Amino acid sequence: MTSSEELSSVMENNTDFFRLLDLRADDLTYYSPYSFLRETDSARLCRETFTGPLIQDIGKGKASVTILDIEGRRTWFVWRELAWDSEYFRRRVVRIDLILPDHDSAEITGRAITRFAEKTAGNDGYISVNIPSEDLFLIRSMAHSEFRLVETRLNYYFDSFDSVTAPSEPVRQALPDDIPALRDVAMNMRNCFDRVHADPAFTDEVADAYLDTFIEQSVKGFADIVTVPDLPGVKPFAFLAADDPAEIMGHRIAKLVLAAADNSEHKGWLSKLLSAVIFELKQRGTDILTTITQASNRPAIRTWEWAGFRLGFVTHLWSYSR
Repeated sequence: MTSSEELSSVMENNTDFFRLLDLRADDLTYYSPYSFLRETDSARLCRETFTGPLIQDIGKGKASVTILDIEGRRTWFVWRELAWDSEYFRRRVVRIDLILPDHDSAEITGRAITRFAEKTAGNDGYISVNIPSEDLFLIRSMAHSEFRLVETRLNYYFDSFDSVTAPSEPVRQALPDDIPALRDVAMNMRNCFDRVHADPAFTDEVADAYLDTFIEQSVKGFADIVTVPDLPGVKPFAFLAADDPAEIMGHRIAKLVLAAADNSEHKGWLSKLLSAVIFELKQRGTDILTTITQASNRPAIRTWEWAGFRLGFVTHLWSYSR
């Protein structure tokens, strides 16, 4: 096959993929990170917050499309290499955005998933995929693959900003001088259920270092807000990072990024920081605040629900590495 023929074949396959994507649009609404917006038309929600951005990223080369044919049955993969993670972990890190078969065989889909992973990851790569709990077919298919379940994620949202009042506890925004103390908090208050600590692909030391770096970069600007306790003469022993709201489907939606608290001497500060961050986001015109925790992280669940967060949807995070 000549190069022009190869290009034509790729374009034809992508056309088939886009056609299938459009055909399945109603079933893919639960892939939207905003599927909790139940008063919004589901087809429009899917198109504007999932399939549309996905198609744009494919067109811009930010995401790739791979098709695997097994026994005449095709399975498409939309995926992207995560540059920052790949550089940090010194291995190829890939995220699959969507797995879309044009058939109903879970066994063949599972074989295709494994074949894709083997080709893409090689000897030391790492691949993850986050699957909504509603996609029962793909969950069954994963059982036929060599991926492993890392965590079950609970995706919460808060939309009661009208009742939010100013916090009574002293807080402030983190400064660069706070970074060493915040790195210690992130390391010492290890969450064994988060995606890096729960995955045997990473040692605890590597996972600790990753979160240490994450909070450092958050203070340096990766997050828009990093709130810490402001107690005289006391180094920060807790933090809560968040991003400013973005305009989504007529709503201004913000998200929590990372949190940790050392309660050995000062109790209840994660809830206090949460109240302070919610108030700050109200001042910034936020309508909805989202956050994620693991189904196994009961203390975090109690904190979010105490604050008035509601469960939006559930996903399952899977990974592959050798």
